[in-house]
Amino acid sequence: MVKGNGPSIAMHSSREIAEGEAARLARMNPGVQFFVMEAVVCHRRVDVERIALDGQPDPRDEIPF
Repeated sequence: MVKGNGPSIAMHSSREIAEGEAARLARMNPGVQFFVMEAVVCHRRVDVERIALDGQPDPRDEIPF
């Protein structure tokens, strides 16, 4: 992800692509720093998890949508 003065909304598929984007933005905005950033950890809250103790599949898994 490239971070400049504004909000970042695009993640890039590789470091090379992100560095290219940072260089492009820097050329268009002299004096402004653009950082190539990497995620190192992610946290996620899981509210409810169903664990079948009887070995039966969850009937909701058979819903076709």
